[in-house]
Amino acid sequence: MSPETGEVLREFKNNHVGTDDEKKGSFVGMFIHDRHLCVCTSTGDLSYTPLKSRKNETKTVLELGPNIEIMRGHPTQTHIFAIGGKERDLCIYDIKAIAKSKKEREEIDAAGPNKNTSAHKKKTTRTAGLIFQAKNVKNDFLDLQQPVWIHDLQFVNKEATKVAVATHYHQFRLYDTKAARRPITNIEIGKHPIKVLSIGTDFNHVLYADTMSEVGMLDVRTGKRAAQFKGFTGAATDLVTVPLPTFDQDETTKQRHVASVSLDRFLRVHETATVYRKLEDKAYLKQRLTCVLVDEDFEYPVPKVKTEEEQEEEEEEALWESMELAKDRKRKH
Repeated sequence: MSPETGEVLREFKNNHVGTDDEKKGSFVGMFIHDRHLCVCTSTGDLSYTPLKSRKNETKTVLELGPNIEIMRGHPTQTHIFAIGGKERDLCIYDIKAIAKSKKEREEIDAAGPNKNTSAHKKKTTRTAGLIFQAKNVKNDFLDLQQPVWIHDLQFVNKEATKVAVATHYHQFRLYDTKAARRPITNIEIGKHPIKVLSIGTDFNHVLYADTMSEVGMLDVRTGKRAAQFKGFTGAATDLVTVPLPTFDQDETTKQRHVASVSLDRFLRVHETATVYRKLEDKAYLKQRLTCVLVDEDFEYPVPKVKTEEEQEEEEEEALWESMELAKDRKRKH
């Protein structure tokens, strides 16, 4: 879609998403890599389609399995993405390796039947492109397995080795792929499921929102709460920091705001410069919105401030224009 005109430039159809009985999937994430559109559904169908493809249907390259709730790509290393869901612990994939494995499987199929072909397919389908698979935390005091239900996740470092996760069981977890398969940080926040997780004022902080009205910011290094945003009367459905942080160290000095939408139909803007995190503005938008997207390059046209000389000239011109001509006055008599 064109951001300037709103015109749809390219449209693709995914056969795994719909409202009928056969298509029960929904979109859980998408990103662009190497002029390809990568899309994942809740049923685990991962598609990798060239943007210039003549076909209007997406091309499935891997089956990731059911019950996926989130898929998110790395902001700079766009070939790396992570998934999570209900009883689906964190997994990190490389789309380059997936595409390469897909090509190898097609070559095997073209070579003809083989007694090892089916076993090879089964093995490569599950592990193709997988570079990290998380391990659940230890069993509880009753030796029962801890449930896993990931709602949202974020990459928090440039190397794509640290991933922050928010769960249905109001847990915040931080994974370091270089350290261990289990989370290096595992804390509980509040009493309600955490549905939204986004990058905060920098990549050392993350914003979170639960299913009630709590919105806050955590320090991923310590696991402690760094701020709380007030003024919400409904659950926040999306949070975004403006301008969005980058991995450039010079960006830390910028003044940032937090924009949010919630189920109470309000768009809110909070400041982050003071410890109070004051609500600077809000607007009623009539709809229950689920996402907020900010165009950081757009600048609202500010009216030009006129000088005293320009104002005097305009007043003088207006005065002369309001006067009647002498010939017009004669015609009236």
